[in-house]
Amino acid sequence: MKTNEIINAEEIFQENYQEAEKMLNHPDRIDRMLKRLEKKLKGLPKLGGALAYIPKMGMLINSYIRGQYTDVPIGTIVGVIGVVMYFVLPIDAIPDFVPGVGYLDDAAVASGSLYLVKNDLDEYMRWRVLVGLDADESVNLDE
Repeated sequence: MKTNEIINAEEIFQENYQEAEKMLNHPDRIDRMLKRLEKKLKGLPKLGGALAYIPKMGMLINSYIRGQYTDVPIGTIVGVIGVVMYFVLPIDAIPDFVPGVGYLDDAAVASGSLYLVKNDLDEYMRWRVLVGLDADESVNLDE
């Protein structure tokens, strides 16, 4: 696509949809995508710290569903799925497209839930390092 062309949303969706279908057969690519999302969210002013936990929660869900990491209470898994759903579903208390405040509710939900599942998430991130999925520096959840 040339830079002077109008962006075709349907075309972009189709390209991403096809790529997403391929990812279903490569769970490691999903983890890499979630890590990139985490980096991007951390870069958001003021809200990035809280929102950056969402991809870590996604990684936990992915590992749990794949049967790789099951040493976590089911209540934590259900809670984390609920938070990720709130973040990705289009219905929010404050719509994400509202400039300046669109992600406030997402950050509040992420922060509140993190308080409840932080110990389990910390343990999961330590496990990722122990099994070689992440480098040691990614374990710091207090950024």
